[in-house]
Amino acid sequence: MVDELELVQQARAGDREAFGALYDRFAPDVTRLLSGMRLGLSAQDLEDAVQDTFVRLHRSLARYDGSRPLRPFVLGIARHVAVDRCRRQARSGRTKQAAPEPSLEPSAAERAARGERSALIQQALDALEPELRAAIALRHQSELSMQALGAALGCSQPTARARLREASHRLAVELRRRGLVPGRVV
Repeated sequence: MVDELELVQQARAGDREAFGALYDRFAPDVTRLLSGMRLGLSAQDLEDAVQDTFVRLHRSLARYDGSRPLRPFVLGIARHVAVDRCRRQARSGRTKQAAPEPSLEPSAAERAARGERSALIQQALDALEPELRAAIALRHQSELSMQALGAALGCSQPTARARLREASHRLAVELRRRGLVPGRVV
């Protein structure tokens, strides 16, 4: 298996196969992050966002510092793509459709309750700014370490920890508002 730095160097030199190998290696992580941010994207829009991420990655390879892991760099670009899409949606006034998660529950009542819960969770996530939503998705969906989270967010590890704490607090408040978590709304 060719190491990432070698692939980056080959891709910088114009090797399409090397860039294709980078795509194959990181596209699942990018897709998982974008899905985890619960942006309400259709399958086609999700695919477009993944492609946009790799177009930006190709343009950014010259800036990549080979002494750091590549995965947080790629996921940081994906975060920027997601935030840009959220901002464009907000400016255009388009609203996202909350898609209930598929369920294997046998009862129609259980499926309905699960769909309602999923919609409420989606509303709580939608209430967060895209940057906070990205911090949660990068940490919990993409399972980045705090150091890698800092790299993906473009900040120090203590700042990443503070952003994640703020995002978690704000999400908990939004979940309480919707009755999904017991407690008083602060």
